[in-house]
Amino acid sequence: MADLVHVADEDVSLLSIADDPANVIAQAREVAQAIMSLILKKPKQIIFNGEKYFENDDWVMAGKMYGIVPRILGEPEYVEFGDVKGFKAVCEAVLVATDQVVGRAYAMCLNDEENWGDRPKYEWKDVLDSEGKKIWEEKLIKGKMKKLPKSEKVQVGVVKVPLFQLMSMSQTRASSKVLSMVLKFVPVLAGFKPTPAEEIPNDGSEFSHEPDADRPTRAKRKEPQAEEKPRDPDCITREDQTLLYTVATKCKLSHDEVKAKLQAEFKGKDGQPLKSSADMLKKDLQIFLDSVDSKFQFHPPAPPENAQEEPGANG
Repeated sequence: MADLVHVADEDVSLLSIADDPANVIAQAREVAQAIMSLILKKPKQIIFNGEKYFENDDWVMAGKMYGIVPRILGEPEYVEFGDVKGFKAVCEAVLVATDQVVGRAYAMCLNDEENWGDRPKYEWKDVLDSEGKKIWEEKLIKGKMKKLPKSEKVQVGVVKVPLFQLMSMSQTRASSKVLSMVLKFVPVLAGFKPTPAEEIPNDGSEFSHEPDADRPTRAKRKEPQAEEKPRDPDCITREDQTLLYTVATKCKLSHDEVKAKLQAEFKGKDGQPLKSSADMLKKDLQIFLDSVDSKFQFHPPAPPENAQEEPGANG
């Protein structure tokens, strides 16, 4: 909820342009481009239904460029609506140079919201075979293959979200809201949606009647996946794929550039075109790594003692 603060004026019967429109647009585009360049470098951007959104730190950065900062008024207010509990925070947008309030908004965070009431509690547990023994597997850790017990994340219960987290979120939402009131034109010029990310309902849409939308969380819930098909023993492993893209990323190659390079320079089993990096032959992995970084040397892990040769490994 928000309202614009009335600024008294001697005569408001006639409106006039405060600044040259071309200058205003040019400055707004400059701010939008600067913030967009920062957002694109984030490892996790806020994207719902294919649309990008500003989160609180982006709004604060935009405000900073215009000399505007958010200011929380007092302590967040504890509120109850029947069995529903939470906090309400009020925030002002302040022009630093003059200490003038240019906007005010309030927002709430309540425990009847999904992700803000009860949360599942998880623990990592070892996966055991039919005899109750640990299953060991090789994983790529910091560029080295290590043998570790296979584990999976298992829900072990449900816990209440601490109230201080609701209080903190109410302040974050109020801050994003008031800055968006004043600066919504910035994300629009940058190609983003003008609604603050923290304001999106937990069904992942801007409107609660869209039930199929993605959830507004960075870590989206994953649907149960079908069991992965066995890989051809002559082709690279999942860990090899991770290594391939890790080295390529360090050499500033994009995913599309890697894909194009693989398809142009390498063939898969029986000379077939590569549909993905998973079809790349093991013998070609070091060739690829040398082509993007001649200093990197890949040493595949030695097979365990008494291990039987995989079928097809020589053919």
